[in-house]
Amino acid sequence: EVVRYAVETCGEEVLREKDNDGLTCAHYASEGGHLEVVRYAVETCGEEALREKDNAGGTCAHLASAGGHLEVVRYVVETCGEEVLREKDNDGMTCAHMASAGGDLEVLRYVGETCGEEVLREKDKH
Repeated sequence: EVVRYAVETCGEEVLREKDNDGLTCAHYASEGGHLEVVRYAVETCGEEALREKDNAGGTCAHLASAGGHLEVVRYVVETCGEEVLREKDNDGMTCAHMASAGGDLEVLRYVGETCGEEVLREKDKH
């Protein structure tokens, strides 16, 4: 309701605005596991809301994976396709890396089952 109120008051551009780290409303919603807000961002701004990268090159899928929010990760894949799970941030990290770093086996399994075992073997830049 808060996000809808902000859009009604300030216009849908409020969903596209980025903070100093390049994060949008959809990024924060993904990171926090707020699926209803993520869906609303897509309904209002289109799937580009999910593909937008922050200053570190992370997407909504990266942030949801790091936070262990499987339902958000699944929604992003349903909306944008499984290739979002293979995208790398500026450090070369995929969603598998993010899920591993966050200690979330459920998301890691989903990424592996969706993209194949090879994504689990990808190396980052470190």
